[in-house]
Parts: sequence; structure tokens; C-alpha cells
Amino acid sequence: MQAIYQIIRSHFFIRLIVVFIIAAFSTTGWANNYTTQQQDTITETIIDSFITIQAVPEKYSTAIRSFYRGNKHQYVWIQSKKIKPHTKDFIAHANKLAELWVDSSFIELLTLQNFNQNAQQTNIELALSLSFFKYADKWLMPTDIDPAIVNWRIPKKSLTLANQLNNWLNPTTKMGFNTGSQNFKQLLENYANLSKISALDTGIHINSKQTKINKGDMVPVIRQIKKKLQLLGDFKSTDTTSLYSNTLGLAINRFQERMGLAKTNYIDKIVLQALQIPIKQHAKTIAINLERLRWMPAMMDSNYIVVNIPAYQLLVFDSSKIQFKMPVIVGSESNNTVIFSNRMRYVVFSPYWNVPPSIVKAEILPGIKKNKNYLAQKNMEITSPGDVPTIRQLPGAQNSLGLVKFLFPNPYNIYLHDTPGKHLFAKQNRGFSHGCIRLGDAKKMAGYLLRSDTSWTAIKIDTAMHQQKEKWVTLKKTIPVFIAYFTSWVDSYGVLQFRKDIYDHDAKMERILFRKEEVQL
Repeated sequence: MQAIYQIIRSHFFIRLIVVFIIAAFSTTGWANNYTTQQQDTITETIIDSFITIQAVPEKYSTAIRSFYRGNKHQYVWIQSKKIKPHTKDFIAHANKLAELWVDSSFIELLTLQNFNQNAQQTNIELALSLSFFKYADKWLMPTDIDPAIVNWRIPKKSLTLANQLNNWLNPTTKMGFNTGSQNFKQLLENYANLSKISALDTGIHINSKQTKINKGDMVPVIRQIKKKLQLLGDFKSTDTTSLYSNTLGLAINRFQERMGLAKTNYIDKIVLQALQIPIKQHAKTIAINLERLRWMPAMMDSNYIVVNIPAYQLLVFDSSKIQFKMPVIVGSESNNTVIFSNRMRYVVFSPYWNVPPSIVKAEILPGIKKNKNYLAQKNMEITSPGDVPTIRQLPGAQNSLGLVKFLFPNPYNIYLHDTPGKHLFAKQNRGFSHGCIRLGDAKKMAGYLLRSDTSWTAIKIDTAMHQQKEKWVTLKKTIPVFIAYFTSWVDSYGVLQFRKDIYDHDAKMERILFRKEEVQL
């Protein structure tokens, strides 16, 4: 795959698409008047003829043949002599990446005249598929970077060009995290936009030495802040004065929310430092996360769970829609939560906490030396003596795992669990654990996972969470869990989000990804 992160190179590709559409439109096959009803299927003979006449390169001709064979030669872009809604979506999306990706007059003509007098519908269908495969080759296919090098252990699923179109058309992929999702499309559009305007902020200089700016203050740096927020789309006003107005205050709050910062009614050093980040760097961050999305598998299950580590957030997808979200606490900078995936299999009520040997050595043994009643006070017991004894914490309100845990067996001993430390969820940055993921509402998660079993009422769940002995429940149907790392995405409201690179994974990936770009250019 050619590198994707230079806008000038994408312009060249766009011209190729436009030339193809115009050339195909002017050929004899496209000029024939359409007078018959749409055929039910596209025959191999028609496909072969199209490939030959248009001199389609082998990798695209292979994709065309494979896709239509796999879809029983059915039309996917046209129905009843009209373009389908997702066809319009594709063209609108492509034209947001850059001007004239697809000739807008071409698609307007097709829409207005319903194919009655301008082109052979089969050729239009195949031309749109060819356009998509060129788009997919450019934007959807991952580079050859090994994800493990940048601490990504979710298995990389490289789809063929034909399957990229299947994924793109699959309604279960519209929400979520993969190349067929609305998130990917909008993130790609934001990448193109920020790359386009990245040079415009070179003359904007925001000094972060100012300690605090309150509403009503008139400070020279406010002019620069307004310019930056206008470029980023947070400040819609044309006001360029040095006054910190209420309108600017709303823009600051929007910016803070998009950057994962606490909302304030003033501007402080944290806000100023965030505003200092060049737009070019934001575009790079998006490029890094686009590559991560290319590594994600197509969401074949319509129900799944995603934990986004930098966002400190868990999302539950049900029927391919976000069912609910909840805040989480993840591993600290020194105890990173591992990026991986597996399937949720067990709910464990009133769990024991089997303390890891590393924590026994680092925390428990020193505590015992200082206080002979340490174990009793912590509701712990030694189950196997030794230089490094095996210790567990008994079920109860003090238990570090809270009242329930959720297991998706893995070699990293990471799971989701409740916590007695609910006060920590009030923190903006929540990297406090040894690697496991603490849930903001574990009872809600238990209810959701057991919802198909009517015997598990809210009362029964609550009772199970307050026993003296742990109880294991095997889920009747496992559910995929993805522990992921995205520092940029577009949320369900269409708002571009950024978060701090808390484990420095972006920094490492940037060195590899953009060094590779320089070599390929």
C-alpha cells in the first residue's frame, strides 16, 4: 500500500479517479441509451468486458471479480435505476477528502435522470466499485508495520480489497472502531481538513506563561487564542478583540471537552499549552489513529465491548449501537494496561482477590513488617506460606476488586472489576490501577451481561454481590472485548476528540510511521 499521509499525493490519486470517470462516461458503452429494465445480476461476461475496455489493473480486476462472485453478482450501488443512499454517502465522503474526487455533475445527472437516457447502468455500477477499490487501496489498507512493535496485541486483520467493500456496506460496522465505521470516515475527513489548514496556524503564537485569564479580562494573547479556535472550528464568531467574552468562554469549554480537559470558567496554563499544539501535530495524531483503526477486525458481532484506555471510557455496543458508556480507571504510566482482545466468558460475584506476587513483594510484605495486624485489617489471608507467600483478600466491601469481576481469560491477567474506591472516578485523568480496569458501574455491567437470563433479577444480582464466598457464572453467550488505545476519534455526535498519549504509544508510532513515509516518498 502507498503511504497515505501526504495530501499532495492524494491530490494526484484524485485526478486519476476524475479522469477515469470522465473517460468511462465518454466510451461507447456509457453512451448507449438505457431502455431496458435493470438486470437482476451482473454476469461474468459483462464484468470481463468492462475490465478489458477500461484496462483495469490486475489488483482491481481481481477485487471486482471476487466481490461480485461473493455477492452472487448482485448490484450494490444501484437499485431500480437509482443510486442507493450509501452510494451518495460514498461520493459525499470522497469529495470531502478533496475537491473533485468524483465529478459532482456526473452523479447529479444520474440522480436527476434516473439513468433513463445517459448510461448503461451496469457500467456505472462497476465503475463505482472500481472507484471504491482505488479509494480502499489508498485509504483503508494498513501499512506493513507490525502492531506488536508499538504494543498493540489485538490481532491485525488485513482485509482484501473485496472484503473492504463488504465491510463498508455491512450495517453492523457503522458504529464502532474499524475502516467501515462512521468514526473512520469522519476521522479521515478531519485528517484531510486539518492537513489542508495546517499551515494557517504557523503565525499564531500563544504564550503559556500567563497564569490565569478570567472572563472580562482584556489580554493580548486572547486575539491569538481566538484565531486558533476559529481555525479549529470551536469559535464561530468573527470577533478578533482581546476581550475574554462569554462567547469565547463557550468556545474554550468546547475545546476543553474535545481535548479531555476539565471544563473551567477561566483560561489557565493547561488550556494555553493545549492550544499551543500545532494543527499539523493534530493531523499526525489522526493519521496514527487511522492506522490503528485499519488494524481492527471487522465487527462481525453486533454486540461487543470496547475500552478506550486514553479516554478512560468503556463503551457497550448492542445491535451495533452504543447501549451505554461508563467511566473506567486504567493502568498507571508505570503499570500500563495491555492492548489486546478476547471474549468475555465469566461473571464472578463476591470475588476473592488473589494478590499478584509483585504486589505482595512491593506492598504487602512491607506492610506486614510495619504492622503485625496488617493482613487482618485488610481482610486478607495467607493461603500458602513462603518467602513470597500466596495471599488473597476475602470477599467484602474492602476487597480491591469490589463486589464483582468480569473475566475474559488472557495471559496478561487483566480483567474488568468493581472497586471500593469510587471517589477516583471524579478525577479527570484516571490512570491509577496496576493494569486491570475498574468500572464506574459494575452492577450495571453485570445486569447487562446476564440480561438474557430472566432469573438474574436486580435483587438476585445485588444479593450475589454481597456473599461471603465467591460465585462464578458462565455466560451463555460470550461477547468480544477490545482493550484498545485511541487518542483521536469522532464521537457519536460528530465531534472530533483528542486525548493525552498517556503511555507514549503515539510518540513511538509516530517515529516509525512517519520515518516510513519519508522513505517511501
